[in-house]
Amino acid sequence: MAIQLSDRIASVSYEIRDIVARARKVQATGKKIHWFNIGDPNQFGFRPPIWITDAIIAALNEPKYSAYCPSEGDPELREAVGRIEGVPADHVTIHSGLSEGIDFLFQALVNPGENLLLPSPSYPLYNSKLKVNGGTDNYYQTDAEFVPVTDDIRKKITPKTKAVVVINPNNPTGAVYPRSVLQDIVNIAGEHGLPIIADEIYDKMTLDEEHSVNMRTLTKELPLISGNGLSKNFIYPGSRVGYLAFHGQGIEPLRDAILKLCNSRLSVNWEMQRGAVAAFTMPMAHLKDTHEQLRIRRDLLYKELNEIPGISLAKPRAAFYSFPKLETMKFKDDREFVYSLLEETGVLVVPGSAFSPVLPGKYFRLVFLAPPVELHEAIGKIAGFMKKFA
Repeated sequence: MAIQLSDRIASVSYEIRDIVARARKVQATGKKIHWFNIGDPNQFGFRPPIWITDAIIAALNEPKYSAYCPSEGDPELREAVGRIEGVPADHVTIHSGLSEGIDFLFQALVNPGENLLLPSPSYPLYNSKLKVNGGTDNYYQTDAEFVPVTDDIRKKITPKTKAVVVINPNNPTGAVYPRSVLQDIVNIAGEHGLPIIADEIYDKMTLDEEHSVNMRTLTKELPLISGNGLSKNFIYPGSRVGYLAFHGQGIEPLRDAILKLCNSRLSVNWEMQRGAVAAFTMPMAHLKDTHEQLRIRRDLLYKELNEIPGISLAKPRAAFYSFPKLETMKFKDDREFVYSLLEETGVLVVPGSAFSPVLPGKYFRLVFLAPPVELHEAIGKIAGFMKKFA
Protein backbone atom coordinates (compact mmCIF):
# COMPACT_ATOMS: atom_id res chain seq x y z
CA MET A 1 0.00 0.00 0.00
CA ALA A 2 1.44 3.36 -1.05
CA ILE A 3 1.74 6.05 1.61
CA GLN A 4 0.02 9.25 0.51
CA LEU A 5 2.08 12.33 1.36
CA SER A 6 0.68 15.79 1.97
CA ASP A 7 0.74 18.21 -0.95
CA ARG A 8 2.70 20.74 1.11
CA ILE A 9 5.81 18.54 1.41
CA ALA A 10 6.53 19.09 -2.30
CA SER A 11 7.26 22.75 -1.50
CA VAL A 12 10.06 21.91 0.94
CA SER A 13 13.57 22.16 -0.47
CA TYR A 14 16.94 23.20 0.92
CA GLU A 15 19.48 23.00 -1.84
CA ILE A 16 22.30 24.12 0.44
CA ARG A 17 22.19 20.62 1.93
CA ASP A 18 20.37 18.73 -0.83
CA ILE A 19 23.39 19.16 -3.10
CA VAL A 20 25.64 17.30 -0.63
CA ALA A 21 24.47 13.88 -1.86
CA ARG A 22 25.75 14.66 -5.34
CA ALA A 23 29.04 15.95 -3.91
CA ARG A 24 29.56 12.69 -2.03
CA LYS A 25 29.14 10.73 -5.24
CA VAL A 26 31.82 12.88 -6.86
CA GLN A 27 34.02 12.45 -3.79
CA ALA A 28 33.66 8.66 -4.06
CA THR A 29 35.43 8.81 -7.43
CA GLY A 30 38.55 10.11 -5.64
CA LYS A 31 38.12 13.81 -6.44
CA LYS A 32 38.89 16.36 -3.72
CA ILE A 33 35.78 18.33 -2.72
CA HIS A 34 35.94 21.97 -1.66
CA TRP A 35 32.94 22.28 0.68
CA PHE A 36 31.83 25.85 0.06
CA ASN A 37 28.09 25.24 0.41
CA ILE A 38 27.30 25.57 4.14
CA GLY A 39 28.02 28.48 6.48
CA ASP A 40 29.38 26.40 9.37
CA PRO A 41 32.55 28.03 10.76
CA ASN A 42 33.31 25.06 13.01
CA GLN A 43 34.01 22.84 10.01
CA PHE A 44 36.92 25.14 9.15
CA GLY A 45 38.68 25.47 12.51
CA PHE A 46 36.70 28.32 14.06
CA ARG A 47 35.54 27.66 17.64
CA PRO A 48 32.99 29.19 20.03
CA PRO A 49 34.36 31.22 22.94
CA ILE A 50 35.54 29.07 25.84
CA TRP A 51 33.37 30.93 28.38
CA ILE A 52 30.31 29.62 26.56
CA THR A 53 31.42 25.99 26.50
CA ASP A 54 32.60 26.25 30.14
CA ALA A 55 29.10 27.37 31.14
CA ILE A 56 27.59 24.42 29.27
CA ILE A 57 29.97 21.98 30.98
CA ALA A 58 29.03 23.41 34.37
CA ALA A 59 25.34 23.00 33.51
CA LEU A 60 25.87 19.38 32.48
CA ASN A 61 27.14 18.72 36.00
CA GLU A 62 24.13 20.38 37.63
CA PRO A 63 21.10 18.03 37.85
CA LYS A 64 18.66 20.96 37.70
CA TYR A 65 19.50 21.55 34.04
CA SER A 66 18.75 17.97 33.05
CA ALA A 67 15.05 18.70 33.61
CA TYR A 68 12.57 20.34 31.28
CA CYS A 69 13.28 24.04 31.00
CA PRO A 70 10.33 26.48 31.08
CA SER A 71 8.87 26.30 27.58
CA GLU A 72 9.46 30.00 26.88
CA GLY A 73 13.11 29.72 27.90
CA ASP A 74 15.53 30.00 30.82
CA PRO A 75 14.39 33.00 32.93
CA GLU A 76 17.92 34.36 33.31
CA LEU A 77 18.52 34.08 29.57
CA ARG A 78 15.27 35.90 28.78
CA GLU A 79 16.31 38.68 31.16
CA ALA A 80 19.71 38.97 29.46
CA VAL A 81 18.20 39.11 25.99
CA GLY A 82 15.58 41.60 27.16
CA ARG A 83 18.34 43.94 28.34
CA ILE A 84 20.02 43.74 24.92
CA GLU A 85 16.79 44.20 22.98
CA GLY A 86 15.24 46.80 25.30
CA VAL A 87 12.10 44.77 26.05
CA PRO A 88 10.76 43.06 29.19
CA ALA A 89 11.83 39.45 29.71
CA ASP A 90 8.25 38.30 29.02
CA HIS A 91 8.63 39.71 25.49
CA VAL A 92 11.42 37.22 24.70
CA THR A 93 11.05 33.58 23.66
CA ILE A 94 13.92 31.11 23.34
CA HIS A 95 14.02 28.69 20.41
CA SER A 96 15.88 25.73 19.02
CA GLY A 97 17.84 27.99 16.73
CA LEU A 98 16.40 31.10 15.12
CA SER A 99 15.04 28.79 12.41
CA GLU A 100 12.48 27.37 14.87
CA GLY A 101 11.46 30.90 15.78
CA ILE A 102 10.93 31.67 12.10
CA ASP A 103 8.86 28.50 11.73
CA PHE A 104 6.68 29.49 14.69
CA LEU A 105 6.22 33.03 13.37
CA PHE A 106 5.05 31.79 10.01
CA GLN A 107 2.64 29.32 11.62
CA ALA A 108 1.20 32.12 13.74
CA LEU A 109 0.93 34.71 10.96
CA VAL A 110 0.22 33.11 7.60
CA ASN A 111 -3.07 31.75 6.30
CA PRO A 112 -3.33 29.97 2.92
CA GLY A 113 -3.03 32.48 0.09
CA GLU A 114 -1.34 35.15 2.19
CA ASN A 115 2.25 36.33 1.77
CA LEU A 116 5.23 37.81 3.52
CA LEU A 117 7.55 40.20 1.70
CA LEU A 118 10.96 38.52 1.33
CA PRO A 119 14.21 39.98 -0.03
CA SER A 120 15.51 38.62 -3.32
CA PRO A 121 17.78 36.77 -2.75
CA SER A 122 16.70 35.38 0.60
CA TYR A 123 17.63 32.58 3.00
CA PRO A 124 15.70 29.58 1.56
CA LEU A 125 14.19 28.57 4.90
CA TYR A 126 11.82 31.53 4.62
CA ASN A 127 10.35 30.50 1.30
CA SER A 128 10.00 26.84 2.37
CA LYS A 129 8.29 27.68 5.65
CA LEU A 130 6.02 30.17 3.91
CA LYS A 131 4.86 27.57 1.38
CA VAL A 132 4.42 24.81 3.97
CA ASN A 133 1.98 27.12 5.72
CA GLY A 134 0.08 27.74 2.49
CA GLY A 135 1.61 31.14 1.77
CA THR A 136 2.67 32.49 -1.60
CA ASP A 137 5.89 34.01 -2.94
CA ASN A 138 6.30 37.77 -2.76
CA TYR A 139 9.88 38.94 -3.27
CA TYR A 140 11.16 42.50 -3.27
CA GLN A 141 14.17 43.35 -5.41
CA THR A 142 17.64 44.41 -4.30
CA ASP A 143 20.19 46.48 -6.22
CA ALA A 144 23.61 45.53 -7.62
CA GLU A 145 25.05 45.64 -4.07
CA PHE A 146 22.08 43.55 -2.82
CA VAL A 147 20.58 46.42 -0.84
CA PRO A 148 16.74 46.51 -0.83
CA VAL A 149 15.02 48.67 -3.43
CA THR A 150 12.45 50.30 -1.19
CA ASP A 151 10.24 51.50 -4.05
CA ASP A 152 9.80 47.84 -4.99
CA ILE A 153 8.79 46.97 -1.42
CA ARG A 154 6.04 49.58 -1.64
CA LYS A 155 4.85 48.19 -5.00
CA LYS A 156 4.78 44.58 -3.79
CA ILE A 157 2.52 45.12 -0.76
CA THR A 158 -0.92 43.59 -1.30
CA PRO A 159 -4.01 43.21 0.90
CA LYS A 160 -2.73 39.71 1.70
CA THR A 161 0.73 40.82 2.86
CA LYS A 162 1.20 40.02 6.56
CA ALA A 163 4.73 41.29 7.31
CA VAL A 164 8.00 42.53 5.81
CA VAL A 165 11.07 40.33 6.33
CA VAL A 166 14.48 42.05 6.60
CA ILE A 167 17.67 39.94 6.69
CA ASN A 168 20.48 42.27 7.71
CA PRO A 169 23.34 41.52 7.43
CA ASN A 170 22.21 39.36 4.58
CA ASN A 171 22.56 35.68 3.87
CA PRO A 172 23.29 34.75 1.05
CA THR A 173 25.01 37.95 -0.14
CA GLY A 174 26.97 39.40 2.79
CA ALA A 175 25.32 42.79 2.19
CA VAL A 176 24.85 45.29 5.04
CA TYR A 177 21.91 47.67 4.72
CA PRO A 178 22.39 51.43 5.25
CA ARG A 179 20.46 53.15 8.02
CA SER A 180 18.59 55.28 5.46
CA VAL A 181 17.27 52.20 3.65
CA LEU A 182 16.21 50.56 6.90
CA GLN A 183 14.42 53.75 7.92
CA ASP A 184 12.59 53.78 4.57
CA ILE A 185 11.47 50.18 5.19
CA VAL A 186 10.21 51.16 8.65
CA ASN A 187 8.28 54.10 7.17
CA ILE A 188 6.68 51.93 4.47
CA ALA A 189 5.72 49.22 6.97
CA GLY A 190 4.24 51.87 9.24
CA GLU A 191 2.17 53.39 6.43
CA HIS A 192 0.64 49.99 5.68
CA GLY A 193 0.31 48.78 9.27
CA LEU A 194 2.65 45.84 8.73
CA PRO A 195 4.97 44.29 11.33
CA ILE A 196 8.65 43.77 10.48
CA ILE A 197 10.48 40.50 11.02
CA ALA A 198 14.18 41.34 11.42
CA ASP A 199 16.65 38.47 11.08
CA GLU A 200 19.78 39.96 12.67
CA ILE A 201 21.71 36.76 13.36
CA TYR A 202 24.89 38.26 11.79
CA ASP A 203 24.62 41.74 13.35
CA LYS A 204 28.06 41.55 15.00
CA MET A 205 29.73 39.81 12.04
CA THR A 206 30.34 42.93 9.98
CA LEU A 207 33.79 43.10 8.38
CA ASP A 208 34.22 46.81 7.60
CA GLU A 209 32.36 48.45 10.49
CA GLU A 210 31.66 47.78 14.15
CA HIS A 211 28.19 46.32 13.69
CA SER A 212 25.08 46.66 11.57
CA VAL A 213 22.11 48.88 12.40
CA ASN A 214 19.49 47.01 14.43
CA MET A 215 15.89 47.64 13.44
CA ARG A 216 14.90 48.13 17.09
CA THR A 217 16.73 51.48 17.03
CA LEU A 218 14.39 52.73 14.28
CA THR A 219 10.95 51.20 14.76
CA LYS A 220 9.67 52.88 17.98
CA GLU A 221 5.95 51.91 18.28
CA LEU A 222 5.86 49.81 15.08
CA PRO A 223 5.45 46.07 15.76
CA LEU A 224 8.82 44.40 15.31
CA ILE A 225 10.00 40.85 15.85
CA SER A 226 13.79 40.69 16.00
CA GLY A 227 15.66 37.39 15.91
CA ASN A 228 19.18 36.42 16.88
CA GLY A 229 21.10 33.58 18.51
CA LEU A 230 24.38 31.78 19.17
CA SER A 231 25.00 30.23 15.79
CA LYS A 232 26.85 33.01 13.94
CA ASN A 233 27.95 35.86 16.22
CA PHE A 234 29.22 33.31 18.72
CA ILE A 235 30.47 30.69 16.19
CA TYR A 236 28.22 28.00 17.66
CA PRO A 237 25.69 26.74 15.08
CA GLY A 238 25.43 23.34 16.76
CA SER A 239 24.14 24.87 20.00
CA ARG A 240 20.70 25.42 18.44
CA VAL A 241 19.82 28.35 20.68
CA GLY A 242 18.09 31.37 19.18
CA TYR A 243 15.54 33.91 20.32
CA LEU A 244 12.71 36.17 19.24
CA ALA A 245 12.17 39.57 20.87
CA PHE A 246 8.78 41.29 20.51
CA HIS A 247 8.73 45.08 20.22
CA GLY A 248 6.15 47.78 19.64
CA GLN A 249 2.47 48.42 20.13
CA GLY A 250 -0.04 45.63 19.62
CA ILE A 251 2.58 42.87 19.58
CA GLU A 252 1.15 40.89 22.52
CA PRO A 253 -1.30 38.67 20.56
CA LEU A 254 1.53 37.47 18.33
CA ARG A 255 3.80 36.92 21.33
CA ASP A 256 1.05 34.89 23.03
CA ALA A 257 0.61 32.78 19.90
CA ILE A 258 4.33 32.02 19.85
CA LEU A 259 4.15 31.05 23.54
CA LYS A 260 1.45 28.51 22.68
CA LEU A 261 3.74 26.95 20.08
CA CYS A 262 6.62 26.95 22.58
CA ASN A 263 4.45 25.08 25.06
CA SER A 264 3.50 22.50 22.45
CA ARG A 265 7.15 21.49 21.92
CA LEU A 266 8.02 21.51 25.66
CA SER A 267 11.45 23.18 25.79
CA VAL A 268 14.85 23.93 24.30
CA ASN A 269 17.91 22.09 25.68
CA TRP A 270 18.55 23.75 29.04
CA GLU A 271 22.30 23.15 29.24
CA MET A 272 22.82 24.94 25.95
CA GLN A 273 20.71 27.85 27.17
CA ARG A 274 23.10 28.22 30.11
CA GLY A 275 25.85 28.68 27.53
CA ALA A 276 23.71 31.37 25.95
CA VAL A 277 23.44 33.17 29.30
CA ALA A 278 27.24 33.41 29.32
CA ALA A 279 27.25 34.54 25.68
CA PHE A 280 24.78 37.37 26.22
CA THR A 281 26.21 38.64 29.51
CA MET A 282 29.97 38.64 28.83
CA PRO A 283 32.09 40.79 26.46
CA MET A 284 32.37 39.50 22.90
CA ALA A 285 36.16 39.37 23.05
CA HIS A 286 36.37 36.69 20.37
CA LEU A 287 35.12 38.92 17.56
CA LYS A 288 38.32 40.86 16.85
CA ASP A 289 40.27 37.77 15.76
CA THR A 290 37.26 36.28 13.97
CA HIS A 291 36.78 39.46 11.93
CA GLU A 292 40.48 39.60 11.03
CA GLN A 293 40.45 36.01 9.78
CA LEU A 294 37.30 36.56 7.74
CA ARG A 295 38.59 39.80 6.22
CA ILE A 296 41.70 38.01 4.92
CA ARG A 297 39.49 35.41 3.25
CA ARG A 298 36.97 37.96 1.95
CA ASP A 299 39.64 40.21 0.42
CA LEU A 300 41.37 37.29 -1.32
CA LEU A 301 38.08 36.02 -2.72
CA TYR A 302 36.91 39.46 -3.84
CA LYS A 303 40.15 40.16 -5.70
CA GLU A 304 40.60 36.78 -7.34
CA LEU A 305 37.00 36.09 -8.36
CA ASN A 306 36.72 39.50 -10.01
CA GLU A 307 39.82 38.69 -12.07
CA ILE A 308 38.00 35.76 -13.72
CA PRO A 309 36.40 36.70 -17.06
CA GLY A 310 32.66 36.05 -16.91
CA ILE A 311 32.32 36.48 -13.11
CA SER A 312 31.66 39.63 -11.07
CA LEU A 313 31.32 39.91 -7.32
CA ALA A 314 29.84 42.69 -5.19
CA LYS A 315 32.07 42.98 -2.12
CA PRO A 316 30.59 41.13 0.89
CA ARG A 317 30.58 43.37 3.96
CA ALA A 318 29.50 40.88 6.61
CA ALA A 319 29.37 37.21 7.55
CA PHE A 320 31.15 34.71 5.30
CA TYR A 321 29.03 34.57 2.16
CA SER A 322 29.65 35.74 -1.37
CA PHE A 323 27.12 35.84 -4.20
CA PRO A 324 29.03 36.06 -7.50
CA LYS A 325 27.20 36.83 -10.73
CA LEU A 326 27.75 34.82 -13.89
CA GLU A 327 28.08 37.48 -16.57
CA THR A 328 28.63 35.01 -19.41
CA MET A 329 27.48 31.41 -19.30
CA LYS A 330 26.84 28.70 -21.86
CA PHE A 331 24.89 26.54 -19.43
CA LYS A 332 21.09 26.70 -19.52
CA ASP A 333 20.81 27.78 -15.88
CA ASP A 334 22.76 28.21 -12.67
CA ARG A 335 22.01 24.68 -11.45
CA GLU A 336 23.60 23.13 -14.52
CA PHE A 337 26.60 25.41 -13.99
CA VAL A 338 26.95 24.40 -10.32
CA TYR A 339 26.63 20.67 -10.99
CA SER A 340 29.09 20.82 -13.87
CA LEU A 341 31.55 22.83 -11.77
CA LEU A 342 31.30 20.23 -9.01
CA GLU A 343 31.84 17.26 -11.30
CA GLU A 344 34.68 18.87 -13.21
CA THR A 345 36.58 20.57 -10.36
CA GLY A 346 35.23 19.35 -7.01
CA VAL A 347 34.25 22.91 -6.03
CA LEU A 348 30.87 22.74 -4.29
CA VAL A 349 28.79 25.94 -4.32
CA VAL A 350 25.03 26.55 -4.34
CA PRO A 351 22.99 27.84 -7.29
CA GLY A 352 21.68 31.35 -6.81
CA SER A 353 18.18 30.33 -7.83
CA ALA A 354 17.97 28.32 -4.58
CA PHE A 355 17.74 31.70 -2.84
CA SER A 356 15.17 33.34 -5.11
CA PRO A 357 13.16 32.38 -8.20
CA VAL A 358 13.15 35.98 -9.48
CA LEU A 359 16.83 36.94 -9.62
CA PRO A 360 17.73 39.30 -12.50
CA GLY A 361 20.60 37.11 -13.68
CA LYS A 362 22.51 33.94 -12.84
CA TYR A 363 24.40 33.67 -9.54
CA PHE A 364 25.94 31.19 -7.13
CA ARG A 365 26.70 31.36 -3.41
CA LEU A 366 30.21 30.56 -2.22
CA VAL A 367 31.02 30.37 1.51
CA PHE A 368 34.52 31.72 2.21
CA LEU A 369 35.28 30.08 5.57
CA ALA A 370 38.03 27.78 4.23
CA PRO A 371 41.69 28.68 4.85
CA PRO A 372 43.14 31.18 2.34
CA VAL A 373 45.34 28.50 0.74
CA GLU A 374 42.31 26.37 -0.06
CA LEU A 375 40.29 29.34 -1.28
CA HIS A 376 43.12 30.30 -3.65
CA GLU A 377 43.32 26.72 -4.94
CA ALA A 378 39.57 26.49 -5.51
CA ILE A 379 39.33 29.88 -7.23
CA GLY A 380 42.05 28.72 -9.59
CA LYS A 381 39.89 25.73 -10.44
CA ILE A 382 36.88 27.99 -11.04
CA ALA A 383 39.01 30.14 -13.35
CA GLY A 384 40.10 27.09 -15.33
CA PHE A 385 36.52 25.87 -15.55
CA MET A 386 35.24 29.22 -16.80
CA LYS A 387 37.96 29.35 -19.44
CA LYS A 388 37.10 25.85 -20.63
CA PHE A 389 33.33 25.73 -20.36
CA ALA A 390 31.79 29.17 -19.96
